Amino acid sequence: MSSYRIHLNLIIYVKITTNTTETNNSKNATISSSEWQPGTVSIRSALSLDSSETFGKSIGSLEKMNQMRPDDRTLEELFQKTIATMDLPADKLKMLREFPPDKKWDIIRDRDQVIAKHPPQYYIDGLKTYIRGANLVPKASTLKKKQPIEPSTQLLSSLEISLRTNNIGWVHEFLNSYNKGLDVLLDYLITSLEVMRFEPDYIELKNNSSINNGQFFFCGLLGEVDSSNDIAFLSNSNGNHHLLPISMLNNGSHNYVDENSTLKRSTLGRSDAKRLHRKIKKYQIGEATDDVRLCIMCLRAIMNNQNGFNLVIQHPAALNCITLSLQHKNYRCKSLILELLAAVCLVELGHDVVLAAFDNFRIVCQERHRFETLMKSFTQPLEFNVDYMIACMQFINIIVHSVQDMNYRVYLQEEFKLLGLDECLKKYLEIHSECDLFILQIHAFLDNYFDVGQLLEDSETKQQAITKVAELEEQLGITNERIQELESGNSSKLAELQKALSFAEEQVENVKKERDDISHTLNTLRRSQHDRGSSNSSTSSISSAPPGAPTSMSNTVSNIPPAPPLPPPNFIPPPPPPGPPPPISGMPPPPGMLDAPPGSMTIKKKIQTKYKLPNLNWTSLKPGQVRGTVFCELDDEKYFKLIDFETFEELFKTGSGLPINQANVSPHFKQKYIKIPESLTLLDPQRQRNLGIARRKLDLDVNMISRALNNLDLKILTPDTIDILQHFIPTEAEIKAFTSYLSDGKSVMNLSDEDQFLYGLSKIERLSQKLNVVSFMANFYDINQNLAPQLKAIITASSSLKNNIRFKKLLEIILAFGNYMNSSKRGPVYGFKLASLEILTDTRTHDKRLTLLHFIVQTIEDRFPDTSHFDTDLQAVEKAAQVSLENVQIDVQDLTRGLDNAKKELVIRQTMKNVEIRSLEEFINIVQDKIDRLVKDAKLAQDAFNQCVEYFGEAPRTQSPSNFFSIFVKFQRAYQQARNENEERKRLAREAAATLDRPNKRQIMKRTQEELLNELKGRKEAIKDQKLIKREALTDGTIETLLDDLKKAPYLRADAARRNRRKTQELMKQISRDVLAGTNNGINTNNNTPTEVHF
Repeated sequence: MSSYRIHLNLIIYVKITTNTTETNNSKNATISSSEWQPGTVSIRSALSLDSSETFGKSIGSLEKMNQMRPDDRTLEELFQKTIATMDLPADKLKMLREFPPDKKWDIIRDRDQVIAKHPPQYYIDGLKTYIRGANLVPKASTLKKKQPIEPSTQLLSSLEISLRTNNIGWVHEFLNSYNKGLDVLLDYLITSLEVMRFEPDYIELKNNSSINNGQFFFCGLLGEVDSSNDIAFLSNSNGNHHLLPISMLNNGSHNYVDENSTLKRSTLGRSDAKRLHRKIKKYQIGEATDDVRLCIMCLRAIMNNQNGFNLVIQHPAALNCITLSLQHKNYRCKSLILELLAAVCLVELGHDVVLAAFDNFRIVCQERHRFETLMKSFTQPLEFNVDYMIACMQFINIIVHSVQDMNYRVYLQEEFKLLGLDECLKKYLEIHSECDLFILQIHAFLDNYFDVGQLLEDSETKQQAITKVAELEEQLGITNERIQELESGNSSKLAELQKALSFAEEQVENVKKERDDISHTLNTLRRSQHDRGSSNSSTSSISSAPPGAPTSMSNTVSNIPPAPPLPPPNFIPPPPPPGPPPPISGMPPPPGMLDAPPGSMTIKKKIQTKYKLPNLNWTSLKPGQVRGTVFCELDDEKYFKLIDFETFEELFKTGSGLPINQANVSPHFKQKYIKIPESLTLLDPQRQRNLGIARRKLDLDVNMISRALNNLDLKILTPDTIDILQHFIPTEAEIKAFTSYLSDGKSVMNLSDEDQFLYGLSKIERLSQKLNVVSFMANFYDINQNLAPQLKAIITASSSLKNNIRFKKLLEIILAFGNYMNSSKRGPVYGFKLASLEILTDTRTHDKRLTLLHFIVQTIEDRFPDTSHFDTDLQAVEKAAQVSLENVQIDVQDLTRGLDNAKKELVIRQTMKNVEIRSLEEFINIVQDKIDRLVKDAKLAQDAFNQCVEYFGEAPRTQSPSNFFSIFVKFQRAYQQARNENEERKRLAREAAATLDRPNKRQIMKRTQEELLNELKGRKEAIKDQKLIKREALTDGTIETLLDDLKKAPYLRADAARRNRRKTQELMKQISRDVLAGTNNGINTNNNTPTEVHF
């Protein structure tokens, strides 16, 4: 070959210092070895150079770059490439992008100066060498074996740090399909587990464990063995390969535990132990217990990467190997494994994979029950290690209670209960009460415990309550029916009694009026008699009067016969007797005739009518007022025989329509004689009743309706009329009923009026289509006038919101406030939902006087006055908030369908003769353009609204204009109210400052007390249900975040018992106070995990 590729592994020594200036000043100084230490931060892969000359040029260019900073454009390009290799979340990237250019240049130089300690291939080759070294089959390979350059424990430790701290590209290269680093790492883990079996400490542990007959089990899929190598390549279902020692694949050393299991076991005799330890020493293979622990830590670092986690979850043997590592003797390693498995359970589908791994553990380790080995180490520990007990209790809590299926959750509870968990927890609560963190995990498990007995009791109680409610509802329905029946009967009786009462009151009024008239007439006669009684000449005049004349006024009055009885109905009184002869000339008139009307009018008799007639509300003249009027010459009684009053009474009768002598009968007695004939009907009673009401409103017969529909007469067919007719279009069932009735030879005339009306409508051709057309013609202009402004409001509001610069600046200010408040706890965000604007008034100051919105408004007024009047550009939003775009779209579609129906009707009418088509043609030509404009505006409004909703970070599918724009309307009002309240507060402060010279000590003390109470209230914690993390939502660092969260607080479900939760929360607060005070209460808080370096 013309050139040789030289792999140069550079080890850069990085000075540990926090002072950048000191580092820059000491570039040319001589640094002692005590000031420097080997850097453990590996950033990029080792350089692959074609020659030493090229390498020298590269180093020279690197030194040249360190001396001078490039231009801003080049710097920005280099910086973007640099941060792309850091694998940082979005919030950290945003923070780095805001650095000044000099700081960015320092980061670029630091990243370039720190080079990866080793490439991925270095670790893979080393692990393969260790696997070959642990091979116990003699003369398995004739190839020259490569000796390792460092002990396995040191190599694994370096690999774990590289996986945690190197750039994402290095990790991806280690895991890619060519290197298959995960497979190699798992193979070495299996090898270490096999080697660990021969260590003295493990043999002692094994005698106390559930492993029998000196056998250890491992996971793997058997594949073909390459005879030219000491390594067997194992194939999985995906076609990937991983390595296992040939010694484990020896045909004589494999026994299948289960035909359905892919788990095989390897049995190595104790005679191989001595040879194995010689090879271990020769190949620098460290303690197997340390190597297993470091392998688990490497897997944890891999799973902290998004791509690595998916590879581990999808690998057929990864979690099986991790779970089998629980046979490790070290409690710290076992705690690490349980914490990692607990975190996996909180990821979607992770729970199933972990359970499958424990099923594999049961088969491989020949357990009688799943989790038997785990529970034995928990309930019967060789020593009480607090960290392991906490990790074990945390894992049990999560593996049981993170399941969403209620039945499966109960099953897992019972599974652990059969293994003695309940009795063990009771014992630990008593004897280890001083270990607060351990007791906290136990309380969390008990809080999440699903009490099936209590649920069964609640279910039975609920069923009884449901039955009781059904019975009560049935009784209530029966009672309501009885009440309705009584109300209906009482209402009819009350109506009849009210009619009778009204009639009696009218009779009383008439009698009173007649009595007054008679009394007035008698008084008039008495006054006349008194005035003429003193005249002496009246006696002689009366005595000389002709026979038959009254002799005196008193005799006249006394001789008036009593009123005859009331005549029977239809009785015509006889004509009055002829008046007396005219007085003799020169003689005064008789005293009784002085005030009488001309013609000697007598008191009129009361007429008894056959039926009750309406009153004529005229203004009558009293008898004394008739003198000298035309009424003195009138005689109305003579017309009683000439006028047909019987017909008159039939036409004008009121009330019940019965003769008066029958109407006076008791209503209860009268009901026996009333029988209303029932008409035959084919309709539903309710529909018949509604149709009767509609007919009275329409006041149109079927012929008029048919002519109006054929002529498209919108004067007769008003919108209300059309709407009523559309509700009474005959149904198919009704048409069939009419047809069946007529087929029997019966006449329609025998049916009720409602049936005849509906039958007539059924004979109108295309009734439904014609009604739809005339309805469209009658309502189009009103609908069009209503829709156009609504669409315009949506378009205008969406455009104004999207282009409002002031409102954008306001949102920017609110985002700044929110990030300032939350970034230290939850981290900064890049945006927020618009619904968050409503909660600005919920966040208050400690004295509850001001809200966050008040402060934001005041800040804008003082520092950004141009932003305060953002609402002037959003005037159309309030109108748009009242629009239902969905209903508008439906109306536009209805108009489009109505136009299509009108066109179809026109085509049909053009084939007919003597039908109206001109008005329909003109109407279609007019509305065509308007409907096209509406359709276009509706699409424009929908697009504008969708763009506006998406612009503000919302989903168009879940938002409607009324909800979306209402958010802005409410915020405008709240903003204006806060502004007014701020002005009012300023005014009151000015007035108070003018009147008060010194503060009131009592008010200050009261305010201090309120602040203290509010602070105590604010310390209350709220437990939220921890949801499973979606696989697609996994990001780099998610596993570490989960592990940190589980260390801070135990896993609690939202449906845990409230009573027990309060106890758990109080215990958590007490632990926090103890930690702050430095009291550990016997808990080991030392953390020996290597510190990770973050950039």
